[in-house]
Order: sequence, then structure tokens, then C-alpha cells
Amino acid sequence: MQQSSDQEQSSDQLAYAMTATGEFKCTASRCKTQPVFKRKCDLTKHQNNHRRPRECPKANEGCDYKGGAEKKDLHRHLWSHHPVYARKNNIPEEKTKCDYPGCDYKGRKDNVRRHKETVGHHLEQP
Repeated sequence: MQQSSDQEQSSDQLAYAMTATGEFKCTASRCKTQPVFKRKCDLTKHQNNHRRPRECPKANEGCDYKGGAEKKDLHRHLWSHHPVYARKNNIPEEKTKCDYPGCDYKGRKDNVRRHKETVGHHLEQP
């Protein structure tokens, strides 16, 4: 759906404007940053945060995290900030271990890949 820069989608949660350069700007009234995206799919992913924000289950204890729409975002938050709660409640951990012999590095899959390239663990193993 092509829209001029002054037209907006009618539903506030899905509000966006097309910029003069053909990018998509979030114009939802409660969006504080109103970011601009080159691809509409990136705008949609951003707007999922408006439609389905996930609150931290430790909010009643003072945690003010209101994260992304995806469970993995909340799980990452729980493991980073509330590991005892995450372990006790069997929250899936996103960490992967470096498979280089003798290396104990653990992290997200993308970080393990970067680690292996940085320290040479992506090369042929001994």
C-alpha cells in the first residue's frame, strides 16, 4: 500500500507514514522514538512491541523492563537480570558453547560465531 508522506495508517498501533525517500516511519502516538525503517517488515517487527509488550514477571519487585514482543527478548532479559528466577522457572537459555576443544566461552549464537572468528576457533581444530 503506497502512501504519501502526509498520510497515515488509521489504527494508532499500526500508524506509520511513508517518508519522501520511501522509508517507513512509526507514528504511533505512544512511540517515543518514532524510528524510520527501510523495510516494512522491520517496521512491523518494531510495532509488535506496541501491540504485544512483554512485562518482566519481577515487575512487582521493582523491575521496569517492558521488552519486545518476542518471548526470546524476555527470556534474554530474565537470564541477564534475574538468573535465579530463570533457572527456577525453567526459562530456556539462549546460550551456546564454543565447540573448540578446551574453550569455555558461552554466549548467544551470533556472539559465539564472532568469538570463534576473532580468536581463530573457526579454523581447523587441533
